[in-house]
Amino acid sequence: MWLDKESQIDLLAYSPFAELITNITANERLNPLTIGLFGRWGAGKSTLLKLVEKNIEERDETKKKFVCISLNSWVFEGYDDAKSAIMESLLRTLMDNQPAFEELKDEIRSLIGRINFMKLGATAIKHGMPLVMSAINPATATLTMAQYFSKTKRKEILNDIKQVWNEKEIEEDRDTTVENIRLFRKEFSDLIDKSEIDNLIVMIDDLDRCTPERVIETLEAVKLFLSVPKTTFIIAVDNQVMKYSIENKYPKITEGSEDFSDSYIEKIIQLPISIPELSETDIKNYLLLLICELYLSKGVPSIKANQLDILLSKVKEDNIFVNGIKIDLEFVKSAFEQYDYTILDKGEIDEFEKMFDIIGKTSDVIASILKGNPRQAKRFLNSFLIRKSLAEIYYKTDRTFDYAILAKLMALEYIDMNRFKELYKWAIENQKNSKIKELETITNISRNDEELPEEYRKWSDEKLARWLKSDPIDLHEKDLLKYFYLTRESLDINVSVSDSLGKAELMVFNKILQSKRATEYSLLIEKLKENKDIKYTKILDALIEEFKKNSKLLKKMQPLYICYSEYRSEIKDVLKKMKITEINLQTATALCSMYQADKPGFSDVIKSWTDKGLAQDVLDVIIQEK
Repeated sequence: MWLDKESQIDLLAYSPFAELITNITANERLNPLTIGLFGRWGAGKSTLLKLVEKNIEERDETKKKFVCISLNSWVFEGYDDAKSAIMESLLRTLMDNQPAFEELKDEIRSLIGRINFMKLGATAIKHGMPLVMSAINPATATLTMAQYFSKTKRKEILNDIKQVWNEKEIEEDRDTTVENIRLFRKEFSDLIDKSEIDNLIVMIDDLDRCTPERVIETLEAVKLFLSVPKTTFIIAVDNQVMKYSIENKYPKITEGSEDFSDSYIEKIIQLPISIPELSETDIKNYLLLLICELYLSKGVPSIKANQLDILLSKVKEDNIFVNGIKIDLEFVKSAFEQYDYTILDKGEIDEFEKMFDIIGKTSDVIASILKGNPRQAKRFLNSFLIRKSLAEIYYKTDRTFDYAILAKLMALEYIDMNRFKELYKWAIENQKNSKIKELETITNISRNDEELPEEYRKWSDEKLARWLKSDPIDLHEKDLLKYFYLTRESLDINVSVSDSLGKAELMVFNKILQSKRATEYSLLIEKLKENKDIKYTKILDALIEEFKKNSKLLKKMQPLYICYSEYRSEIKDVLKKMKITEINLQTATALCSMYQADKPGFSDVIKSWTDKGLAQDVLDVIIQEK
């Protein structure tokens, strides 16, 4: 199993990025500096920070020239004032764990004493003082006390602040917030000078897990209080989360006004470094290296070599990630002088090779839908190992149980949950047969690269086609129900499709349902494919689900039937089950359009209705030539 946490083992070939950032922190010309390490959630930002920290420690083992501190933003989520919490945490870490600051504990205590920003923050909230905009850029955002408060109110605020600071007289006419920031920055800068270090590197992680308010407070703490000479801050965050937080705190004044978020980020982050999204081949290699990490020996110092390091050195030496080469078992074998059980921490060689083979085949399919995300890759493997362990308990006497089939079914579950559930229904319906005939049909057609017939058009997606052609290819000949039993938490057939819609998809779905004008909902349905922000198939599935419950939505099925031929079979199944009283002159026009779009395919629906006694005048309208 793999925990959802950072690693000091570079399975993602991030060492060049780590080396780059380490070199930047050693360049005295580039401080004070704030680096933005941008990457999507799960992209490996925390692991990259660990690699940088490791490099810095190796560069200065004494910790007297380069001091590296790691802070987790999420830890401060519950504080009233995250700014003061972060600043105090940094100072206490310097006092408790850093040799360079061993003789400066009194100065640190004095500075911690000066940070009573919890009270100062409460004072600001109490009086509604706009802390940030009065300090971050006074030239452009002059939100000072003198502009916003009366003389009496200003005196009241100053008295509160004097009690908090308990240090020196503060003149009323002075911008108090800026003065307090200046005092702290000076004392913090003096502390670093006395330590005689070359640079203080502060890594701030997990910022994209925090609320928008905490994101802003953390950025402000860095910019206003802590960014002084001989400091480098590395802030790991999803850039989109940061932009959202800024827009949430400082929304546009008018629709046409300038977006403030980009300017704000530019003022905070001097050097943005983006972690590129991993390619499909990168993710395949990552999945396989995770398997290697699970089995290969990590070594015992002075006794046994670290076999994983040997393999990773081979990966780096051959530029596997740079050249876009997929790792295979022969490559793994070539990394070792002696390839046998001695290289393993657990299990036998044949067990390792079998697992490597299963994940190797599955990775060809699963990599395409993990969106270059290492965390999702770990989660897939963790889910597989959990189900594998359950299978070993449930089916320990079943020698026919094939873990490759389990892995392939899980890949389908990740690719398209609706098709996964459809295959489950096929498996149930074909229990008495030797084969799952529907799966056999679409597998053979896909293997020949032919076009799927209308009733199976939902399986024509490129990822699904790759899944159908992947090993084990003879899935239709297997008893899949025992494998589905291990995935039954995903098979709640009673769960509504609309419940799985995202925010943007739900808005479109509701707009279609609520629309009364045919021209409006028809256009919405026709244009669904063009909207790149949604998964349009989920909306269409939800619409058909609603149609099954409410035949009054028949007219809205007309544009769906005409524009999306892959859904015709499912719509026709619903039409055949409708009561004959629901097929009338009011709905005949919509049905006529469906008939005209697909006369041969619609003939079985017409036959079903005529067998039930459909009125001739209604039938004439449906089959009339336009």
